[in-house]
Parts: sequence; structure tokens; C-alpha cells
Amino acid sequence: MRISEIVNNFDTYLSVERNLAERTRKEYRQELRKLVEYIIHSSGTEPVIGRIDTQIIRQYLYHLQLEHEYKAASIARTIVSLRTFFKYCIQEKLVQSNPLSIISNPKMPKKLPVYLINSELQKLLSAPDQTNLMGIRDFAILTMLSFTGIRLNELVNTTLKDLDLERETLKVWGKGSKERLVPLNKIVINSIKTYLERRPISDSEAIFLNKFGTRLSGRSVENIVKKYVQLAGINKSKISPHKLRHTFATLLHMKEVDIIEIQKLLGHASITSTQIYTHTNPEKLKRAVDKLENLE
Repeated sequence: MRISEIVNNFDTYLSVERNLAERTRKEYRQELRKLVEYIIHSSGTEPVIGRIDTQIIRQYLYHLQLEHEYKAASIARTIVSLRTFFKYCIQEKLVQSNPLSIISNPKMPKKLPVYLINSELQKLLSAPDQTNLMGIRDFAILTMLSFTGIRLNELVNTTLKDLDLERETLKVWGKGSKERLVPLNKIVINSIKTYLERRPISDSEAIFLNKFGTRLSGRSVENIVKKYVQLAGINKSKISPHKLRHTFATLLHMKEVDIIEIQKLLGHASITSTQIYTHTNPEKLKRAVDKLENLE
């Protein structure tokens, strides 16, 4: 079986069995394509799947670091993609062992997540012009991202039937089609009600619609966030829907919400994923030190 056919079957497996989004599957395909191109360039022939061993993978990773200046995060993504592919190949009895089984992920430099402080979030939410439909819609989008912590894909894929305004909850389908109920605060509830009262009549079940009356795309939501960050005069770089997720988790942490509860709200399978959001904040450290002023 040609490796191109194996990659196509792998892509189908990721779609049907793993239920991964097209964007994620595209990243897997790109990583595999680059590996195949490297082997063809090095050996002059299309690789045979059973002959791709650990040594070839190590040489390839070194090539990415040396020739393409891949950093730790990019190398880690490549390793995860290739490891997952070869696990599939073992499952399909195409190979006997995984050449990445003894290759460790590089140590990642720890970076504090970018998030908005209270005053910046207030500026952002004040930026939409709520005298027109698009401004009302955009305000509802910003409040939902900021006060629920849902992912971009979760936001654009939610439907009207997922929304329960009486119980003040939103049913969200997270990674791997895992379902969770997200509570909605009064700001979100009111903003959505205002939008739904003005929402155009449409056959689409999506909550948020574009000007053509169809489901709003993820790219459009990214552009909406970028637009209002600029209008609000917020000078932090690359504030995106995911950074509003950072903001949501950070604000919860600052309010002394337990990390387990934050994990459940974010839909993380592992507590380890949540810990990046619970970084120490200068204000919180200051309050901790101030407690030493009174030693009685």
C-alpha cells in the first residue's frame, strides 16, 4: 500500500473514529506530507512505511530544527502528529512498532498566558455599537466568550436547541464530542436575549448568524474579536477568542474558584491542562505578602 493511500485512510480514521475537526486533521496531513517530502528528498524514492525507523525520525526532527528553525512547540506538535499516525499504523497491522515510542517531547518553555485585566475587559465589552444589529450580535459573542470560557469551535457550533435560557445553561460539545453544561451569567443571558429578539429569520439552527443569515464562521469570530480589541485601544498582542478563554479562567482563579471547578467549566480532560490558567498574579502575590503586616 502506497503511503499516500495510508495517509488518506488515516485522515478518514481521524474524522470518523476520532471525530477531529478539519483544521486539526489538516495539521496532521501537513506534518505527514513534510515527512514524506523529506524522505523522498533524502533517498530519492517514496518511503515504505515499514522502513521508517527511529533513526530516520530523529534525523528528520534534527532537520526541522536546523534547516527550518523549529522551536520546541513546533517540534512537539510534529512528534504528537507522527506518533498518532504510527499508532494507527500499528492498529492496522501496517507496522510492528512505533518509531516514536522512545522519542520524548522537548521541554517546553513556560510562558504566562496572555489575558485581559478587569479594566481591559470592560473596555472591550463597551466597544460594540449596540444601536445596530451587528453590534448587538458582536456584544453577545464577546460576553459569551468572556464569561463562559468556551472554545471558538464550541461557540460557532452551538445551536438554538443547545441554549436553555430558563435554566441559564448552554449545552456545549467539546473535544471528542464530550458534552458539558455551561452556566450563563446575567450579562450573557441578557445579551443573548437582546440579540435573539433582533436575530434575522433563518433556516439555520446556529445562534450567531452572518449578514447572509447563515452560520458565522470561526474566522469571522476571530476578526470580530480583533476588531473590538483595536477599537477598545487594548495594546496587548494577539488577543483572540482563546485569549478570552484565558481571561475567563484567570478571573475565576482570582475569585478563589477551586481549580477542579475551573477544569469542569473549561471542559479539560486533565487537571494538568487547567494549571496553565492558574498562574500567579502580581495582585494576588501582593495580597499574600500584605497578610504578613499583622503578625499578632
